[in-house]
Amino acid sequence: MKDLSKIHFAGKDPNEEIVMLLRRHKVALGKQLIEFFIGACLIVIVFIVLSTYTTWLDESTSLVYGIIYLGGSLTFLYLLLFAYHAWVDYYLDVWIITSERVIAMDQQGLFHRVTSELRLDRIQDVSSESRGLLPTIFKYGMIRIRTASEEDSFFFNEVADPDIVARQILELHESYVAKNQQPPIQQVSHQGTTVTSQHMPPTTPKQPPQQ
Repeated sequence: MKDLSKIHFAGKDPNEEIVMLLRRHKVALGKQLIEFFIGACLIVIVFIVLSTYTTWLDESTSLVYGIIYLGGSLTFLYLLLFAYHAWVDYYLDVWIITSERVIAMDQQGLFHRVTSELRLDRIQDVSSESRGLLPTIFKYGMIRIRTASEEDSFFFNEVADPDIVARQILELHESYVAKNQQPPIQQVSHQGTTVTSQHMPPTTPKQPPQQ
């Protein structure tokens, strides 16, 4: 298990503790890599069929030969770029749950990254959902964190054990609220005047001076 105490990010408070570091399930990356291998195999199959059943690849100086090899090379280069983008998107999409807030780092493309954060006391509800055959078998799914504003809702997609993570986030929310809750304000009326107090310590009445 990774030592979370060694992880640092910009804006981390000295007393802030990292509780969870989440990434998408490895199955999500595996699905994209399978697509890469299928595409690469299709390129090889096409070249084998063309070289076996046609004469287009017999002469390396012909125009058709150059067009076929150029098209195959560009297609394979695109597949490599697709695989690299899938890896970067998987590795840099990070959700950090601390003792004070939720931080979402969303990698959108190779050169675009969006970072959002949400204080734990603003959380109103946390729900999890696993839909489909693979999410049910490998136990991954989506987590949604709701706030008072629907625009500030957070979505964690393809997270492992979403029900356990959602429960832990709720427990952190309750602990944070209980820790930072202000004491109740009391109002005391005396001869038409309202005095507001906030758990003031009792005072010792003064003794009259002795004669």
